[in-house]
Amino acid sequence: MLPSQNALPSQNALAGQALNNQAIIAANRFGFGATPAEAGMIAADPRGWLLRQVPPGPAAPLPPALRDLPGAEKQAADFYAYRLARKEDQAEAEKAARQVLQKSIQSEVAALFVAQMQTDTPFVERWVQFWANHFCVSGRDQIVFAMAGAYEREAIRPHAFGRFADMLLAATWHPAMLIYLDNASSIGPGSRAGGRRNVGLNENHAREILELHTVSRTGGYDQNDVIALAKILTGWTVTRNPNDGFALGKAGYRPQWHEPGMQILLGWEFPQQGEDQGEAALQMLAVHPSTAQHVAEKLARHFIADDPPKAAVAALAKSFKDSGGDLRKLAIALIERPEAWKPEYRKLRTPRDFMLAAARLGNPDMNGQRFGGLLRQFGQTTFQPPSPAGWPDRSGDWLAPDALRQRIELSFLISQRVKPGPLQPDALLQIAVGEGVSPETRHAVQRAESRQVALATIFAAPEFQWR
Repeated sequence: MLPSQNALPSQNALAGQALNNQAIIAANRFGFGATPAEAGMIAADPRGWLLRQVPPGPAAPLPPALRDLPGAEKQAADFYAYRLARKEDQAEAEKAARQVLQKSIQSEVAALFVAQMQTDTPFVERWVQFWANHFCVSGRDQIVFAMAGAYEREAIRPHAFGRFADMLLAATWHPAMLIYLDNASSIGPGSRAGGRRNVGLNENHAREILELHTVSRTGGYDQNDVIALAKILTGWTVTRNPNDGFALGKAGYRPQWHEPGMQILLGWEFPQQGEDQGEAALQMLAVHPSTAQHVAEKLARHFIADDPPKAAVAALAKSFKDSGGDLRKLAIALIERPEAWKPEYRKLRTPRDFMLAAARLGNPDMNGQRFGGLLRQFGQTTFQPPSPAGWPDRSGDWLAPDALRQRIELSFLISQRVKPGPLQPDALLQIAVGEGVSPETRHAVQRAESRQVALATIFAAPEFQWR
């Protein structure tokens, strides 16, 4: 049973007291850094603070900033309809259609940053961010860029604390994923349409499902399995023309594109017909032992250490297998692992994590679009990870030669926008890095010539770069 919410000390009670290691780990490793308002709750019961955030049902609650944004089908329908309306000049039509989406993209980027900065359930938001990166789509194509925010709301959040199999199915079926990994144009060579079109089987989506989403490279699959899964998924597409038989921009199944016959995947036979064949294959992959191991390793790497302790990985894999991929139970198992609370383990903050931690601590007067622009300069453009593998999750991947210089520059830029508040910089330092602060950093903050310089010193401090 999860602990109940009790009366907890206010931030003022901590004004002269540094957060201990357990509170800092709860705030930084499991969240995006503490806000002054929640510091007291974290300090009183770090693990309980995290456990209380885990929702009772499968869905991650939708933050206010993400409500009332358009769905993916509307984004796609608007894009394709605008392009079709100007089809007499295809190049100009494509350009105009992309411009239509630009404002929506900017709104999505800004809304996500505001949601993560303002959330009072940061563990939930980090958990959602992890799964969105696991099943990532990237905006290399403007239509996917426009749908990426809706994809997280529609495919990831509803299942973030539900069954892994349900999230896998929702991610695979989503129009953003079908377009991103080219399954929308994959046609079975032996299908009714296969011999009549100058297109064929596309293996991209099938390969990434096996390599990245489920069993991983060590899961025992080979090229024959990739081809089999690609054939199984033929017919899963997105309509780009109103004559295609279902709503414009909607994901749907087209039987005339599906490769007929039984397929063998990882030694399992799938004689099902049509889209049922794909759903059966995904269900098998979702509960495969190699999937449990792959997910456990990724979770432990993200939340504990670049080289995660074997005991933690084994325990998380067991939770996944024993529960049939119950992600709520997996989240609780992660929070309760003793390895997750050891201060000797740490992760370098990514640029996004760094900016969120600074924003949550200082509450600067900057809108979400401004933060989105800064992240782009910082090398982590929202909704544009570099590959289907998502954003890298090892500290070395973020230690570019000029990374420290960029962080120092951003520290001063953000500190310029922080409004005067009730807590002095020394108190904010205690909330940000706690009792682990070095004498050098404490003295630099105390000797700073102004509040702005003191805040910039906190943000640029070596201790602030880690979670």
